[in-house]
Amino acid sequence: MCRFPIRLYDHFRISLYRHDETIIPWQVELPSQVNAKASFLKSIKPNSKEYKVLRGNKSWLPFREALETTVMSHNLLPMILPPFEVDPNTNEFVIDPLSGKKIPYEPDDQGLDEIQRMWFFKVLVDVCQTPVAKKIVNQSRDTMDTRKVWHELCEHYQNSMSSKMRSQELLRWAHTAHLANSSHRGTHQSWITNFSETIRQFQALQTEENKLSDQMCVDFLNNLMRGSTHLEGVLDTYYTARRAAGIPDPFNITLEEYVERLIQVAQPHDATLGQNRGCGSRSANFHSILGDESDEEEDSNDEDDP
Repeated sequence: MCRFPIRLYDHFRISLYRHDETIIPWQVELPSQVNAKASFLKSIKPNSKEYKVLRGNKSWLPFREALETTVMSHNLLPMILPPFEVDPNTNEFVIDPLSGKKIPYEPDDQGLDEIQRMWFFKVLVDVCQTPVAKKIVNQSRDTMDTRKVWHELCEHYQNSMSSKMRSQELLRWAHTAHLANSSHRGTHQSWITNFSETIRQFQALQTEENKLSDQMCVDFLNNLMRGSTHLEGVLDTYYTARRAAGIPDPFNITLEEYVERLIQVAQPHDATLGQNRGCGSRSANFHSILGDESDEEEDSNDEDDP
């Protein structure tokens, strides 16, 4: 049993307690919180123009991440949930023991769900521009089952040959694109962050057992720093300092930590570059490396970018 200080109890009894007010159970939102939440949700108006267009297989991952973020901001997450009930422990579809079939997802409000599905299905029709994506969407025109459409899109592109080729392309660049020999026209900070984003996209396309370890990513990045005078010694300096300080496991560093250290060292170098040179070429290199083309951008001609 926890003891409550008398002075705090007296303060609560005299100043805070109201005998004429309804007692609100623990972890239940206060009326003011409920009203604020309802007011915010009411102010959100879904706009189909905010959804990114899928124009090519190469841009599947940026498209998927952008769409999921937009769906959540529009409070439409049920539209892309799995089409069947999922076991939270195994993360697999639940099988009905009587029929032997998967149990379909049942929305709480059938009427609202139907209206939202019709609206979001129109969004998918507009944004899915690749041949396979169009085929998957068109197969569900009768039911307008957006959950089934999204599940099939993710299944296809996550396991498609184009995703495997894209993974190889990203990994090849991360393994061979030395900064000193590249045709990168932006700042060194932008190149370093581009590498980090390239690794993130590669990892997102892999299953858990095929993902790279942090140490492998650090080794890749350290290898690409060879030839860049102000950056190639950053990791060795870090290791030496940890060994001198007697820190256990002195070679333990995450990719994020290494990227931060490289950025700090690159800042003085980038400051010497002209402002026009830094800002004028950063965007082109970023999009060409990662394949995140916007609707208006053209492909960059940089030879070293995947």
